[in-house]
Amino acid sequence: MILGGCDEINLGARKTDVAEPVVALEQITVSSQEVTIAGPHGFCVDPTETREKRKSTFVVLGSCAAISNAAHLPEPQVPAILMATVSPKTNGAPIATSTAALKRFFESDAGRAALSRDGKAETVEVIETLGRNGAFYIHARDSSTDTLAGAGGEYWRALFNVKGRIVSASVVSLKEFPISKTEGFNTLGAFADRIKAQNAVASTKP
Repeated sequence: MILGGCDEINLGARKTDVAEPVVALEQITVSSQEVTIAGPHGFCVDPTETREKRKSTFVVLGSCAAISNAAHLPEPQVPAILMATVSPKTNGAPIATSTAALKRFFESDAGRAALSRDGKAETVEVIETLGRNGAFYIHARDSSTDTLAGAGGEYWRALFNVKGRIVSASVVSLKEFPISKTEGFNTLGAFADRIKAQNAVASTKP
């Protein structure tokens, strides 16, 4: 369910030819108003691509300037598409204690099929996986023919827990502007950290 978020959208080239301007949101609160999604500086939520359903919520973020067709708004330092999927509440094992099991799964045929945009394990190459700061990170390359318009095959994904839910955050490279491994991991880390910070429970002091 979490990994299938890419099926929810169609990222075409409408940002450049849309007739009516879209209001770019710096953040959005979803999943029964419990989870806030926000990206690093220069990334804004595209409200036209957000999908909130009973079983999961899917959010897309891109350049604030491009989404609103307004040159005065900020643009991200790294050209990419950001995506976030939020699951229903779960009683499963925390991501932080499941990194070994997740590594085995995503390196298996079943795991690579789950990462594939067309559900075929042979289209996905898992380049690297690692656990960091309570999250599980995946760097992969997908050669599926069913590729999102404008998106490249390389992407970075992080799974982590927020308020009893699992968040899947992704950084997808653009076909015309590929990014380096370091840029992908750093942007994904900033994205995950921003979501965690926005959802941190404020401590109360006596």
